[in-house]
Amino acid sequence: MFAATKLKRPPTSLWKSILHAWMSVRPGFCKLKPTNSIETLRQPVFGNPLIVNQEGKSLGLNGKSKGNSLANARCSRVRDFWDSEEKEWKGLFALGVSFHLINKRNRDLIIANIPWDPATSNNVPSAGEWISKKEAGQTGLPEWVYQVVGTNQSTANVSEFRRISHTGHIQATDSHTITIPLEGYEPVKVLAQDNHRTTFRLAKDLPIPGKKPLLY
Repeated sequence: MFAATKLKRPPTSLWKSILHAWMSVRPGFCKLKPTNSIETLRQPVFGNPLIVNQEGKSLGLNGKSKGNSLANARCSRVRDFWDSEEKEWKGLFALGVSFHLINKRNRDLIIANIPWDPATSNNVPSAGEWISKKEAGQTGLPEWVYQVVGTNQSTANVSEFRRISHTGHIQATDSHTITIPLEGYEPVKVLAQDNHRTTFRLAKDLPIPGKKPLLY
């Protein structure tokens, strides 16, 4: 049902809410296991083969209530259930649903079947991802960003880029990589263009030596 490109009208409010939640996360759905905390928090809860109940079925696919009110409250990804500041799972009030026994059971069931602990998930970025230094109170674009080339336990080899315009264009400062500590850095998104005539896309590929550099 969820894999179909053309869907029939769901017969019950339960399926309507779960289907709505599913369609909102389907574009970013991935069956690969998450490799860091960012990917863990992005994982969809309903219809995800990596999150299954005791019967080995993905939540929301066996015809039983696994979060009707929670889906209606737009709780559809792991990050919706996780309090990043308190480093713990959210209660019903924080999830935006009423304190009802069924809601509590569904919330507990969902959390019990999430196979990862966001508090201890690996937060090391992978090659091709971008990071910038955390700055307290920063509201604008960062001055410096770094594309990760490789990492170990506490440091990363990165290519350094500096912002060269108020619109956010960045330029590499050197052709060599540098080493920075991972502590105190956070992920950022950088867009790339093959040339001025092409549309922007998310930049994740490492530059190919000898090839004309992309516009970021």
